[in-house]
Parts: sequence; C-alpha cells; structure tokens
Amino acid sequence: MKNIYRKRLLRFFAVVSAIFVAVPSFAVNPVVRAKMDSTSIWMGEQTRIHLELVQDKDNMVFMPVLNDTLVTGVEILNVSKPDTVSLENNRIQINRDILITSFDSGFYYIPPFRYILNKDTFTTQTLSLKVVPVEVDTTQAALDIKGVQEPPFVLLDYISDTFLTIIGIIILLALIVAGYFYYKKKKKPKEDLLSPEDLLPPHERALKALEVLKEDKLWQNGQEKEYYTRLTEILREYIDDRFHINAMEMTSSQILSILRSNKETKTVDSQLKQILEMADFVKFAKMRPLPDDNEAVMRKAVTFVEETKVVEEVPVSDVNEEKKVSGVESGEHTSASADSNKNEKL
Repeated sequence: MKNIYRKRLLRFFAVVSAIFVAVPSFAVNPVVRAKMDSTSIWMGEQTRIHLELVQDKDNMVFMPVLNDTLVTGVEILNVSKPDTVSLENNRIQINRDILITSFDSGFYYIPPFRYILNKDTFTTQTLSLKVVPVEVDTTQAALDIKGVQEPPFVLLDYISDTFLTIIGIIILLALIVAGYFYYKKKKKPKEDLLSPEDLLPPHERALKALEVLKEDKLWQNGQEKEYYTRLTEILREYIDDRFHINAMEMTSSQILSILRSNKETKTVDSQLKQILEMADFVKFAKMRPLPDDNEAVMRKAVTFVEETKVVEEVPVSDVNEEKKVSGVESGEHTSASADSNKNEKL
C-alpha cells in the first residue's frame, strides 16, 4: 500500500511540474491581430487596416513586408510607423496602420499578414473588402471635358534660385554699407552738431532766452500759462547745465530741496521758490496773476541767473601783465605831459 501511495504522489508532482514548465512556453508566443475600419467602401474611398502584435520585450519578431499593393486592385497609400505600448508581465504591443483604397469595384480577399519569430510563423486572420461602384445619374446629359486652363502668373516661378541669392547678397551688402555710414555719422563729435548759441555759457543762454520771452509779450496777450511754462523751462535748463541736476525731470519741490544744500543758491533760494510756486499755480490751478506779478517773476528769474552764474577767475600772471601794461601806458602818458609842459614854457 505504501508503494502505491508513493507512486501516486510521484505522478502528481510530475504532472504539476510539467504544467509549470509548459506555461512559460505558451507565454513566449506572440499574438497577432488584424482588423479593418470598414469592410465596404466606395470606389476611390479610403479605409484603414490596424495590425496588432503582442510579444515579449526580449523577442525579435519580423513584421510583414508591405509593398505598394496588398492584392491586385487594392493599393496601399500610407503605412504608419510602429507604435509600441508597454503591457504587464514584460510584454509589449506594437501597432501599425495601413491606409488603403481601390479604384476597381469588386470583392477582394486580403491574405493574412505574416509575423516570424525564430523559425515559427504567426499569421493574422483573412480580411475581406467590398468596393462599390459610384452611382451615375443617367437622367442628366453628359458634360464635356473642360479645356486646359493656364496656371496663374507667379513671378517667383520665373526667377531662379541663383538670381534670388544674388539679390539677397546685394541687399545684405547695401544694409551693411548703410549701417556703417549711420554708425560713422553717430560717432561724429557733438561739437560739429552744436550751434554757436550752444557754445555759450549756461547763464548767457538763459539770459538770452529770458529776453526773447520778454519781447514775445505772452502774458500781455492773455497767454499767462504759456508765459510761465516757457519761463520755468528756461530756468530748468539753466539749472541742469549749471549745476548738473536733471531738473527737467524733477518737480518744483525736488529742485528746491536739492538747491537748498548748495551754497551758491542760498541767497536766491527764496526768489526761485516764489517763481516756481507762482508758475505751478498758473499752470495747474489756472490762476490769473496781476501784471506786476508777471513782471516781478521775470526780474527774479534774471536775478537768479545773474547771482548763480559761474564767475571766471583770471590767472595771477594775466593780472601782473595787465598791471605792467597799464604802468607802461601811464609812464608814457606822464612823459608825454612833461614834454608838453616844457614846450609851453619855451
């Protein structure tokens, strides 16, 4: 009895082992499928065949070779690139699409697609395609074939690539030359572009501008806002050139705050403050000042420029030379007067 149970147990283990050994052998086999979007199309219509291959990642399966036709009468228009999708259990799925059409009506059998793994061949199922002819309305008269039409005129069709290259090179050289002359013009010294008035000291330019403004008689003609606008612009430009302050971009309070710390402007700080405050009232509050106020503002502006202008220092050597010259002139004048006195006595 013991031998019988032992034999049965050994047979059981043998069967189980055979099952476990056989399962991996089935797992390595690839699975191939083919399906079509539509099995019936009109002549000239298109449809797609979808090929699927499921295999182990490590296997090298040779896919079917596709030409320009599947069978006589069924043409291949396009074959997509293989699209690989990862699956579970170390498996992958490779998809390909075939775009086909037919211009002959009839019923076509598409043979299976063959995949090769080592020495084994795996095939898909057979597909069928029905091509239906296009219906023609015989009740209407046939139309004549249209004549040959000339294509539209396109200038680029008559210009060679070499000619376009030459034109492009010429345009590029012209741009380079124009850029060179523009750069050279920009690099010219600013002195060449300055007018004689620009070479004057800041205070002289300001005094001339104030004189022109006075002669224009703007406030006398009811243009108080224009009068105060030009007046403050003249003073701002003078302050900018004289004290190197960006007064054109500052408010009145900012200008006054900076100039208070300057020793040269302390004596006329109150006058500048009155000018700027009056100008702000006229420009922004639309105030109409009295004629005396307009004249007083002009006098204060002139005083501000005069009191803050740069005083050129005369070198000591020049002073000594002037003294010598004046001494010589006075000596000559004295001797000349003495000679004249002698002549009168005689």
